[in-house]
Amino acid sequence: MNNNAPALLLVIGSILPLPALATDAQDVIDKVLELDEERRKGVNRYVVEQEVMGQVSKITFERTTVTGPDGEPVDTFRMVLPDDLLQPDPGSDPVMSQEDFEDMAQEGVHSIAAFSESAELVGTESVDGQKAYHLVAENLDRKRSLAEDQEFILQTINVWIDVDDYVLLRMVMDGTMNTDGTPRPVTIENIERDYREVPGSNMYEPYEQVMRLTGEMADETKRQMEQARAQLEEFDKQLAEMPESQRQMMMNMMGEQIEMMRNMAAGDGIEIVTNVRSITVE
Repeated sequence: MNNNAPALLLVIGSILPLPALATDAQDVIDKVLELDEERRKGVNRYVVEQEVMGQVSKITFERTTVTGPDGEPVDTFRMVLPDDLLQPDPGSDPVMSQEDFEDMAQEGVHSIAAFSESAELVGTESVDGQKAYHLVAENLDRKRSLAEDQEFILQTINVWIDVDDYVLLRMVMDGTMNTDGTPRPVTIENIERDYREVPGSNMYEPYEQVMRLTGEMADETKRQMEQARAQLEEFDKQLAEMPESQRQMMMNMMGEQIEMMRNMAAGDGIEIVTNVRSITVE
């Protein structure tokens, strides 16, 4: 950072008014929450149709009220999945209950509050050509159990917020994944782009999302990756022997899944791209 920047700003400020840029992290976060609430005003339920690795699905979001960290009620949205996903087979135990999604919505509110308490404004940077506020929160030590033998401990979050529209452009979370008592570093990156106005509302949502997961793999995962490499080699041989039309059809059907497997087998982690086809306000 230029050490003369503060003096330069004072000189510029004496000549012309400075734009209304945020002065600290809390300013940015407050503006994000304020605009998000304004944009979703009057919306109680909406449906997102999205495509992930060639698979199209619809996810419903509905307004709900959860308890904030200060004990006060907070308005937010929760996912509502179809009954066949909540209970895929008659007589079987549900995979997830609606209470699980209520808990997830509440956890989201608490996570924002925890980030707000620790976040600092680093400065402004460019993300995909857009000017963004860079916020960072460190030493969070937030724990979340993922399975009986897995626990993710979040330590650091870096967030980039668009300076004009106050929407999330990029987020990077660093922490450790404890599997069988062995901690391994993990990084989760989320990119939100192609923001558009949602028809029939004032909502402003991303129509493309990229999630990347990288980190040191557990021993069992390494063994699975070795098997995946061998399977990919065999698949490539079979693919090369197919007629061009059949090979093209196979790639159209499974191209994204195959590419993700190649990245995993090469040790480049997981990348999942979600493309939103439509958002419908009900």
